Amino acid sequence: MSISLSADDGIAILRLDNAAKMNALSSEVMREVSEKIRDVESKAKVLVITGAPGAFSAGVDVSEIESFSAESACLKNFIDRRWESVFNVKIPTVAAVSGYALGAGFELALMCDLITATESAKFGFPEVNLGLMPGMGGTQLLTRIAGPKLAAELIMTGDFLTAERAAELKIVSLVTADDRLMPQTLKLARKIAEKPPLSLRMIKEALRLSQNVGLNQGIQSERVMFRSLFSSEEKKARVRKFLKKN
Repeated sequence: MSISLSADDGIAILRLDNAAKMNALSSEVMREVSEKIRDVESKAKVLVITGAPGAFSAGVDVSEIESFSAESACLKNFIDRRWESVFNVKIPTVAAVSGYALGAGFELALMCDLITATESAKFGFPEVNLGLMPGMGGTQLLTRIAGPKLAAELIMTGDFLTAERAAELKIVSLVTADDRLMPQTLKLARKIAEKPPLSLRMIKEALRLSQNVGLNQGIQSERVMFRSLFSSEEKKARVRKFLKKN
């Protein structure tokens, strides 16, 4: 697969480009993705992930898993930490979805902080049709966004969601015409990139905590992060500027 990473004006773009296989994800692909974004925080303030036209990613490369048994999948550690590398990026991440985001491709998008999509985009978990289930976090990520009942319906039926329906369910943040996906996504990314980077990292960490800890612990952690920002030079400069204007 051709995987490229470019960075300009605070925005990094990771592009999956193997239209022939609809950007199917394999161990080799995810190893390369992990390597490409290893130090992306030093290159950009926001990471955008997108795919070849027509397919963000159609899911796991079925040809890789065809011969796996339960034992060999465990021994070879299929779907290891490298498959979670996008989830662990510390700067804000945006998935720009054109065409299909299915199975592991949908999970890759769900790992991002925001999802933008074309009007023709489709989302879903068809693994059940192969006698499988999501294995890259789909049951956990979708449940936290859309709730357990809808997650159960989508994952158990293998049905697809349109971009419009995904937006209604708050899975997708922005839906746009096919030829406007990257311009609109980059507009959103630049708006975020203009904000103080330390604040963005703290906000991202607090939002992730909200999915993993109880309310009281989450509030206390948020407060610690809030107070820690008081010492940043950017906070001091922006507060002084605000007070002068008002």
